[in-house]
Amino acid sequence: MFDKIHHLLTRLARALSEFGAMLVRPLERAAEAIAHTFFAAWESTEGLFANAFYWLTWPFRAVGRLIAAVGRGILPEAIREKLASMGSWLSALPTRMVAAVLHASEALNLDRPLLGLVWLLQPLWRPIAAVGGFAYAWFTTREWRQLKWALPALVMLLPFAAVWAHSFWNGNGAVVSRYKDSMKEALETQDYESAQLYEQKLAQLGVDTQLTEYRTALALAEEDKLDEAYKRMQLLAPEEQTGYPSAHFWIAQRLVSGQLIDDKKESQRLAKVHLDHLESLNMTGSYQQFLRAILSVQDGQLEEAALLLKPLVAILPGAAFERMRINLALKRPEQAREDARALVTHVAGQERRGTVLLPGELQWWLAAEEVLGNLQKMRTILEKWRALEPENQQAKQALARVIRRQAAQLLKDPLPDQQQIVDLWLTAAELENNAGSLLQMARAIYKDRNKSPIYGRLLEALRESPRTPAQLLLAVGTEAAVAEQYQEARQFFEIAVQRDPTNPAAWNNYGLVLGEGADARLEEALVAVNRALEIAPQEYRFRETRGQILLRLKRWQEAIEDLEFALNGMPQLGAIHESLALAYTALGEDELANLHRTLVE
Repeated sequence: MFDKIHHLLTRLARALSEFGAMLVRPLERAAEAIAHTFFAAWESTEGLFANAFYWLTWPFRAVGRLIAAVGRGILPEAIREKLASMGSWLSALPTRMVAAVLHASEALNLDRPLLGLVWLLQPLWRPIAAVGGFAYAWFTTREWRQLKWALPALVMLLPFAAVWAHSFWNGNGAVVSRYKDSMKEALETQDYESAQLYEQKLAQLGVDTQLTEYRTALALAEEDKLDEAYKRMQLLAPEEQTGYPSAHFWIAQRLVSGQLIDDKKESQRLAKVHLDHLESLNMTGSYQQFLRAILSVQDGQLEEAALLLKPLVAILPGAAFERMRINLALKRPEQAREDARALVTHVAGQERRGTVLLPGELQWWLAAEEVLGNLQKMRTILEKWRALEPENQQAKQALARVIRRQAAQLLKDPLPDQQQIVDLWLTAAELENNAGSLLQMARAIYKDRNKSPIYGRLLEALRESPRTPAQLLLAVGTEAAVAEQYQEARQFFEIAVQRDPTNPAAWNNYGLVLGEGADARLEEALVAVNRALEIAPQEYRFRETRGQILLRLKRWQEAIEDLEFALNGMPQLGAIHESLALAYTALGEDELANLHRTLVE
């Protein structure tokens, strides 16, 4: 078996030697081919030069022969001999010249340059020949039985050799590409720890990861991890020196908006530092100037901010909005309207191009149209805002206010459209749908009822409309009750409890107005307020209402129980003490009656 291994290794050594010779042989063949080519070229050149010289000297040779023929006929022999010797010399001149050319060709033989080239290329072929020779000598002199112990080590080294060979031939491009793909996937899955490890590996491979690190920081910011994003951006764009431009701008932008630091002055200082770094990089674009203008606004330097924003109004919608606000604050309405028109031009152009405006941009547009006094346009913008954010209360309330302003504007017409006004009021009520806003709206409507007969017709139309919400009916009825218009209040409350039987305030107020006036219906009032207490039994106001009704029904003891309960929640209400004094007097408890009279005083 060992003989076979020895024979195999001997063959391997010979193969390596032959491999080395094979590597050297192409160089030898190449040198031989080059030499042969040059030799053939020079031989051809020699023949070419000889033929060319022969034909070029033909005129001279012809003249020489002519002179010799003429001389033989007319010249003496001595002279002919002299001329013949001269002619022989001239005729031998081409041969001498050809010999000189051949000598020069021999002198330019390329054997020496080729040998010199082979000598210069020794660093290339000698290592190969040396390795081949060494391998042959080493393998032929080894003890093959001992070499078998190296086989496991060689097998273990094969994977490393394969990896090295793959890296050598393919470089790091494939590895870098895989790391980039892995990092992109980690960012998409929000695995920021893995992404950071991939970044470090890419840096080790010599890849500039600033853009990658910037994108990682942006991804963190989108996940509301601003603190971590800010730390990463600071590494890319430190305060002390100029860094990655996009990171400087991101930090400046967030500092100006107050998202990174609570200390306002420190935030402004750092924002200016980062803007200065951008300026040192010759990055002084519109957005940088816009941020400087905002910093001037924050410093209270409105005039300076207006000057900075003036050239930007035609470029940036945000600049037009800010300058409009500044001019309004500086009481310059004409300039504010100019800025508003510029802003409207911006956003209208975006809309024509099919751009979907964001809620913030719609709010800018809304403010501009308000400065210009375009109520219908404001309503259209608010409806677009609501389409984007249906549950946004700010949008709902703003739209309700605009619609009420439209209704108020219609009321100023000589012949207002009654139904249109009612529809506008109802639309506003449906949008707001909260007790406070509806009460304010009802108060505004009801207080003007004596200005014109149309208000009475409008209130009647509101009461009869099936669209009128119970909350608005309750609010208008309450205003009528405060104005002691009990009959009108009863009509509103009656419809209110029909629309919403679960509203205890409507039942309570309905009971209250039923018990008031010359045509008071106390039993019906008691039924209504009892319905309210069934829904909210611990409500002090409802117990006070029922106590007052029971007092008028002369049910003294029951009245005292309700009024004492109400007094716990409303101890400062003088009407309760007066009613209790009256009830205790009726029961003959003068001491308690006097006590409550004293509390009234």
